[in-house]
Amino acid sequence: MDPMVIHQPAAGIREPYASEVPAQRMANDQVVVGNIPAQRHGLQPRPALLTQLTRASQGPSAVVLTGTSGVGKTQLAAAYARARLAAGWRLIAWVNARDSESLLAGLAAAEATALPDGGSRQGATDAGQALRRWLEADGSRCLLVFDDAEDLTLLRPFLPTVGSARVLITAAREPAPELARSVPVNVFSATEALALLDGRTGLADEAGASAIAAELGHLPLALDQAATMIAGQHLGYEPYLAKLRALPKDDLIRKEDGQEQSYPPGVAAAVLLSLEAVRAADPLGLCTGVMEFMAMLSPAAVRCDLLRAAGQAGTLLGGGRRVAASMVDQALERSSKRSLLGFSLDGQAVSVHGIVARVIRGELAGRGRLATACRSAASALEGSAEALAKPRDPAAVRELLGQVTALLDNAGACADDADEKLAKTLTRFRFLALDYLIELGDSAPRAIAIGEPLTADLERTMGPDHPDTLKAQNNLAIAYHASGRTPDAVSLVEQTLAARERLLGADHPSTLASRNNLARFYRATGRPAEAIPLFETNMAACERLLGADDPKTVASRRHLDLARREAAHTESAGRGPADQD
Repeated sequence: MDPMVIHQPAAGIREPYASEVPAQRMANDQVVVGNIPAQRHGLQPRPALLTQLTRASQGPSAVVLTGTSGVGKTQLAAAYARARLAAGWRLIAWVNARDSESLLAGLAAAEATALPDGGSRQGATDAGQALRRWLEADGSRCLLVFDDAEDLTLLRPFLPTVGSARVLITAAREPAPELARSVPVNVFSATEALALLDGRTGLADEAGASAIAAELGHLPLALDQAATMIAGQHLGYEPYLAKLRALPKDDLIRKEDGQEQSYPPGVAAAVLLSLEAVRAADPLGLCTGVMEFMAMLSPAAVRCDLLRAAGQAGTLLGGGRRVAASMVDQALERSSKRSLLGFSLDGQAVSVHGIVARVIRGELAGRGRLATACRSAASALEGSAEALAKPRDPAAVRELLGQVTALLDNAGACADDADEKLAKTLTRFRFLALDYLIELGDSAPRAIAIGEPLTADLERTMGPDHPDTLKAQNNLAIAYHASGRTPDAVSLVEQTLAARERLLGADHPSTLASRNNLARFYRATGRPAEAIPLFETNMAACERLLGADDPKTVASRRHLDLARREAAHTESAGRGPADQD
């Protein structure tokens, strides 16, 4: 037996990201798409809000559940979705809308599964609009949920404007009146807070419960943490309150990307107490490793397969110690019972609340371990990237891209002070993210935002002639072209082509790609005559290297013919009638 393996891995574990965003057609022809959250342990029902939501959703426009982080918007939306599922509705689609990659991935999965013909298999933006048109025409007993939307304008092209489909959105901000109707979700009332605490702990101490609720600002997320720990450790309210107040009061919730701390200090302290309780009951440290790993990735959902693979690869525990999938599953269950994370309805994914993740990252930064956690998550994602089959499934690429971009965002403060190895790892992931965005072809602004600083950094650290620098420049030029900045694309590809011809030769595949791109961009800017010799050179190389009937040769010939026609038309249009005679 391998001494580094703590327990032999269970058989049949799937490769991470081997399948699409979760989607299934049930026995009764119900279609379920996405990671619908399961009911959390000890969740306090909010029947009045559910009734208000049900009434608001009767109209033709979308409904937005609004409120600060931690008030339970997602849990309320999930309860509504599970009720529709139990009632036999035809489609329940849960789409994470935190960023454009997650949004497009969820829409593409929903369109591919829900539409009668199996979906268009087109670009994700087109797929999302096709789904909207289908829901407008035939949306009876269909529910589309956009969870955690940070930018509501991203949703506008995908929201049905007519028909009977129900659309539910969770967001911190109020929507524009013409976009959707708002149902505000606030912190617990005093009655709700007392019901949660007394119901979970069995303590008949109204004064003590009121003191806890006040310390936590009546925030449902924090009250859930408190109730779980008090019940689990058989504490009274007063001892728990003393523990809560004994923790430091400053910078417990890490400020990220301009976010300001808007929570009572007790909120983060409640999370820290729950984490300490988990550590005390987990001498191996696996639950701690799982939570730190989760905090570096997307708060929307992390596939259990990825966590199992990380355990087997030795990245969840220090010293390269490997653990079996069954042990990872046990750690996930224990953390769930501590209200630190939640499972999806199908049990195949887990999520951690954004506040919990921020507290964990803040604690890691305070202990100088943020870079270590970043390296562990990066190692697991590298394995997932290598496991992607070719030709790559766009849904799997989008899901992995979402985790890569989350890691880059969450690395935050450790990026500036990173050691050389971590700095190279983060640069490699920025490179991977840019490559995926170009491959997907529908997120040019995001590609430019990543590609511009990346190419500058690569040119400075690797040199202007390094293959990675040139590939990043080529990808950035494609993004420029896709966003309408074709003159910028031309300038960059001219530079890239000259370097590749000099370093790799005229017939290298990378050189051919840059030459083809430059010719395309010349045509797009009304310069077909300049594109012709480039297409001629590429066609001759393809015929010589691949044969006259190879698809690349045929494509080169077609592009050349189009450029010649455009050049002839331009020349004809530039001559007067007498010249044409």
